[in-house]
Amino acid sequence: MSEKSEEKKYSCIVINGRFLEQKITGVQRFALEVTKALDEFAASSSLPYILALPPAVPDSVVPALKNIRIEHPGSRSGIIWEQTELVSYLKKQKALVINLCSVTTLLYKASLVCLHDICYSLHPEFVSSKNRLVRAWHMLQDRTAAKNSLKIFTVSNFSKKEIVDYFSLDPEKVLVVYNGWQHFNPEIKKDDFARRFKLLKEGQYYYTMSTLKKNKNFKWIVDNARYNPQNTYVVAGKIDVQKFGTSSKEYEAPNIHYLGYVSDEEAKLLMKHAKAFLFPSLYEGFGIPPLEALAMGTPVICSKASCLPEIFEDTVHYIDPHNADVKLDLLLEEKTADAGKLLSRYSWRNTAKTIADTAAKIITE
Repeated sequence: MSEKSEEKKYSCIVINGRFLEQKITGVQRFALEVTKALDEFAASSSLPYILALPPAVPDSVVPALKNIRIEHPGSRSGIIWEQTELVSYLKKQKALVINLCSVTTLLYKASLVCLHDICYSLHPEFVSSKNRLVRAWHMLQDRTAAKNSLKIFTVSNFSKKEIVDYFSLDPEKVLVVYNGWQHFNPEIKKDDFARRFKLLKEGQYYYTMSTLKKNKNFKWIVDNARYNPQNTYVVAGKIDVQKFGTSSKEYEAPNIHYLGYVSDEEAKLLMKHAKAFLFPSLYEGFGIPPLEALAMGTPVICSKASCLPEIFEDTVHYIDPHNADVKLDLLLEEKTADAGKLLSRYSWRNTAKTIADTAAKIITE
């Protein structure tokens, strides 16, 4: 192949920006922070970087970028935009596309995809019967990404092994990039905990952020609260029992305080003054919330399951996610390693560098 044809293989690197029309939670947080960190490496790239966004994404949610150009191709939104108008744009631009949210462009193969986990493919028991179509969609996405993408990124060695084994892939096709925590500023502007949370006492409650998704194992929190009526438990986040087809009585206990949605600043206050942060998840690709807790200096109690021992090593206290009969106060008496070294290992810049280096290698092949 001639040098001229090599130069025409790709004309740009496009980041799929559909995540900016979604609520910024786990995978969307990853995509946002990696995109911001990629801006540094775009400055020295041989090809221009473009953040492609659905037209309706407001400027207020778009990060400030110096070296990544922003474009709004098409006129639609959501999956339709992603799988039709974005694909047409990619073909026209001769682009290498970076998909960061476990979703790929089904009809465009020149892609790098981050599969955070393959929970939908491997664990149907975690999916509500109401979400069977969602599971089928994600299984299609997983298979297509495994088959068609040029490289796959994932966020732990645990997830890499699952992806490689399930899809019979060459391990070299899958690269591990971790999450970071630097988006979470542990500094608190005004520590007015006592005024905001009058019913709570500093250092006298266990804190968690949860949903009723089955892999999050919220029932462990409720059962542990019932085993330990002397403890106080504080839960932030929307617990929508009707959505998951369960009865509210399953989640009632007199020592659990449900706060519903809390602001980022309130969440930091609750984290800072908690006795410990609880994370009893059955299955994760990575698990950002415990990392945020460690950044706050808050002890963490989490499951010895899936990727979590790999990610947190000996900096947290482990529990069996299938056994809620645990005395948390006694568990906290056990020593853990200082989290400083662990926190220094995980950064959005390191993740972005791996992705940028991979893209640079592909466009020069």
